[in-house]
Amino acid sequence: MVSRENARPPNNDSPRHWREALFTRARMYVRWPVTVPEMGRLLIWMHFSLLIVLLASVQKTTACSCAQAHPQTKFCESDFVVVVRVKKVLPVNDYEIAYKVKINRVFKSNPNADMALMQNLLRTPSTDSMCGVTLNVGDTYVLNGRIVSGKALISNCGLSIRWAETTTRQRKGLRQLYQQGCVCDILYTHWRRKGAVLESSGGKNCLWESTPGPQDCQERYGVCMASFSGCSWVPSVPYKNCIKEYQRKREQQRSREP
Repeated sequence: MVSRENARPPNNDSPRHWREALFTRARMYVRWPVTVPEMGRLLIWMHFSLLIVLLASVQKTTACSCAQAHPQTKFCESDFVVVVRVKKVLPVNDYEIAYKVKINRVFKSNPNADMALMQNLLRTPSTDSMCGVTLNVGDTYVLNGRIVSGKALISNCGLSIRWAETTTRQRKGLRQLYQQGCVCDILYTHWRRKGAVLESSGGKNCLWESTPGPQDCQERYGVCMASFSGCSWVPSVPYKNCIKEYQRKREQQRSREP
């Protein structure tokens, strides 16, 4: 006989648990024994309840997943990059919404994007799980996107930064430097693998190091440009100051470690 102390806790996610729970709930609403019509209604109710459980579990596993990409990479891979003020949110259908915007500035475009942007509408999925972008009416953002079937589409995987929160270096990148650096690749790299990735790439790519590497410094102040020896982060005063502050904090952290 198994003692209470050594008994295994019930598995609330097991099929047996759900069957027992459904039968328990069914007994609350149906008098036993049941007639054939009542049994039919009971089976329909149980199938419906089980479907709800399955859909809930699927919803938990369905979420937007974006590959890590530097703002410069997002700029280079987009059809358009704009600064807009959001005026209104418009429902399109069950799966899509559109933002009515005032375009303050265009940093990048092409003929198809020029035509689509004349509508002053930016479309996006209506839910976060589908990578929809949530923007506040009245706020100003820098956004990038693609043109699909003549429509300007934006995604949560793209640029979506409040203009007031962009750094001076990012604005300079948007105006000119990012475009000049589009010949370079920026590789998002785990900070522990920096040396191996740098060696395998021949030093010809810019490495965007994950936290606790200088990820924020490279995102907010980094511009990757080509030179005779390959691609590298362009030195700047804000970038150097950020790296120094990062190194200071890392040294403090190491000094507290046992």
